[in-house]
Amino acid sequence: MRHLKTLVVTKNTTMPKILNWQVSTVSNVETAIEKLYQQTYKVLAISKDTKEIDKNKLQKIITVLFPEAIIVEYKDEAALSKSVKQGYWSKNKPEMKRNYLDNSFEMKLSCSLN
Repeated sequence: MRHLKTLVVTKNTTMPKILNWQVSTVSNVETAIEKLYQQTYKVLAISKDTKEIDKNKLQKIITVLFPEAIIVEYKDEAALSKSVKQGYWSKNKPEMKRNYLDNSFEMKLSCSLN
C-alpha cells in the first residue's frame, strides 16, 4: 500500500497518527525546511500554537522553493488528521463537476447508449 507523507510542525512530543499516512514531526520551522530538502512531503501541517512570524517565514519559503507542497494549519491533534486529508484532497481531487441533462432528447440519447 502506498503511504503519503506529511510533516507536522508542533511543540508536542507525541507522535500523531493519520490513517495511511507516514507522519514525521519537527519542533520548529528551521528543522522543517531542512527536512523538506531531504524528502518530499505531500502536506506540511503547522500548529496554530506556532508563532505568527514563523508561520509567515515558512509560508514564504515553501511557496518559492516547494510550490507543490500543501500547507495546512491545525488547532489540536484531534483536528490534525482531518486538516491534512482535507488539504490534500482539495488540491489533488477537486470535486467532480456534475452534468445534468435538462432536455428530453439528451435523456433519450443517454439511455439508448447504456
